Amino acid sequence: MVLSSEFSSLNQKAVEDNGDAEEVRLIPIPRLEWSLATESNRPEGEAGSPESVRTGWIHTAPEEQVLDLFRRLGGPEGRLPAPWWLHALHRGEVGSRAEAFRFEDDVHALLIARPGWVFVPWSTAGEIGYWEYGPSDRPPMAVPTTVTLTDQHPGWINIVPAQVDGASTPRVPAPGVGELAAILPRIESW
Repeated sequence: MVLSSEFSSLNQKAVEDNGDAEEVRLIPIPRLEWSLATESNRPEGEAGSPESVRTGWIHTAPEEQVLDLFRRLGGPEGRLPAPWWLHALHRGEVGSRAEAFRFEDDVHALLIARPGWVFVPWSTAGEIGYWEYGPSDRPPMAVPTTVTLTDQHPGWINIVPAQVDGASTPRVPAPGVGELAAILPRIESW
């Protein structure tokens, strides 16, 4: 397979100069390549945990290959949709993909053990999903309290309070899984 980042404009010009007029030419498209890399295969049965959603190339290929492709296609500049852990891994803020997966699993175990929390798989490309607190989904609220993962701060967790339709509600950063456990009773009372 020729990666788009290996097919420079000079290579393309050489192909154009030497190519047959009737020959079909395929020019790799970086965003398509990344889309295929982040696409997850549907798990057998219900996707009830982060682990069950980690079926894409970025989740299973050798970590260095994933990082290399991410970097070559411009992911660090924010041009590609990518999971929180890949940005953090690129910056050296998380030790490994396996460590990030353990973190996701710890958040999941904490929330699912409490009544009312549900896992919602597949939020955006490459992401595993998020968690919603069902009891907060009551009138006048249109969106329930939600816990998401982020690379925007070292706690890796954002809490979005329940909100009315069309309202802009700020995300509340949580410092980590242990701290999230300590503040869950307050979050569940919102």
